[in-house]
Amino acid sequence: MRRSTFFPPQVSRRRFLAGLGGMGPTGLLGASAREAMAASFVELPFENGRRDLVTNFPQKGAMLLQRTRPPFLETPFEVFDRGVFTPNDRFYVRWHLANIPNTVDLATFRLNIRGHVRRPISLSSHDLARDFKPFESE
Repeated sequence: MRRSTFFPPQVSRRRFLAGLGGMGPTGLLGASAREAMAASFVELPFENGRRDLVTNFPQKGAMLLQRTRPPFLETPFEVFDRGVFTPNDRFYVRWHLANIPNTVDLATFRLNIRGHVRRPISLSSHDLARDFKPFESE
């Protein structure tokens, strides 16, 4: 069974052994069995256009999977027909660095805004939570 996850799952011994049992048909039948086991996929209009439609990334709805490490998720085309704004949970994901943080230390985290700005600023997570009103478009 092909599985794409952002964070490696914690697998119990029982689940691991059950997974091994399910690999028999996949090994015998090859790629067609793996495709049959996939939850869902989208066929894009070009050669090799089949993409898995995944829902197992944190805070994301169904997304087109391009690769898992580093994560590269695309917004499905159907989302663009629903309105002008792309919902946050369907917005694409690109990660260009090899190191993917699994946790953030909120006590030491700083968001630095610099470059082509009038005044560079450094904000803590506390500043972000306290000084700005939450906003989410519908």
